[in-house]
Amino acid sequence: MYQAEIERISEELYFIAASPATRRLRTQAELLSQTDVSVLITGEAGSGKTTAARLIHSLSIRSSFPFMRVKCAVLTSDLLENELFGYEHTSPNGRPESTPGKFEQCAKGTIFLDEFDAMPDAVQRRLLKMLETGEFVRCGGKNPIRADVRIVAATCEDLELAVAEKRVQEELFYRLSVFELRVPPLRERHEEIPLLLGHVMNRLTKRYGVPAPRFSSPLLDACQQYPWPGNLRELENFAKRFLAHGDESAALHELQSHPDYRFASKGENGNENGHGKTSAQAAHVSAPEEASSLKLLVRNAKGEAERGAIAQALEQTHWNRKAAARLLNVSYRALLYKIQEYHLVPPVEPTQLFEMRQAK
Repeated sequence: MYQAEIERISEELYFIAASPATRRLRTQAELLSQTDVSVLITGEAGSGKTTAARLIHSLSIRSSFPFMRVKCAVLTSDLLENELFGYEHTSPNGRPESTPGKFEQCAKGTIFLDEFDAMPDAVQRRLLKMLETGEFVRCGGKNPIRADVRIVAATCEDLELAVAEKRVQEELFYRLSVFELRVPPLRERHEEIPLLLGHVMNRLTKRYGVPAPRFSSPLLDACQQYPWPGNLRELENFAKRFLAHGDESAALHELQSHPDYRFASKGENGNENGHGKTSAQAAHVSAPEEASSLKLLVRNAKGEAERGAIAQALEQTHWNRKAAARLLNVSYRALLYKIQEYHLVPPVEPTQLFEMRQAK
């Protein structure tokens, strides 16, 4: 089993990494925190995209400044526009008044646009203009205001489809997805379920002032075999119900009676995990191999994330290495070393390709 890495982000928010998937996510978040470009976080509903955004902010140089979350799907076009950009108006006594929006309130910090694909078209156009110019104007105002904020956007939708259906502007999509971070669903990190249950239950018992019920081995095993289609949100609701009634047989029945439970726990031959072993037994058998390869997995994940970030920066700057070094906040010499280490080469232009063919 992997040793858990539990990182405190705020008073009640922790990032728990006890699987290859979340360790890779943690490495990528640390790398992205060293840049100041926009990040797109993708993942299923309830998988922890907000926590990933908070993690990036907490690791960045903007961590001492505000982090603000805006739920784009719950506001109308006018309200969302005012919420983000602020507005100017005239008071009943005829005096001009202004109300700052989130981009001003969050100066030097990070703004998290949750479900940004639900943003109305008019707001998308204003946001795109701000990203292009670095400035915005309050609704009803005239004076431009410099935008000093990092944008992290999130979605659980298929953005390529949203772009194809004209629900998301293509240019805005490319502006916000300079780097993409995928949060894995809970079924891809079942090793963390006991830790997550313990963390959630500890938080709930402190909140309500009641003793925590005990999770037996059969119940924990069932929790690890269940696929959790609602991810962390569903797991927290399950913990609340178990805290309320404390009936283990009812909790087991709730998990095992779900049709997806059989899919998660049975292999093609009908045996558990496909080999007649429980998830706990399977974890026990593979533990030595996992422990021996842990360093390699983390190193590979970090290298993969670093190579991707460098390639993205080079592409964005059209292979201007000095500009890419500034974007990545690394020295020019270090970037040249990394380019050589990862065997990165600039794309061949069509004219160069023609000349190469002619030379042959």
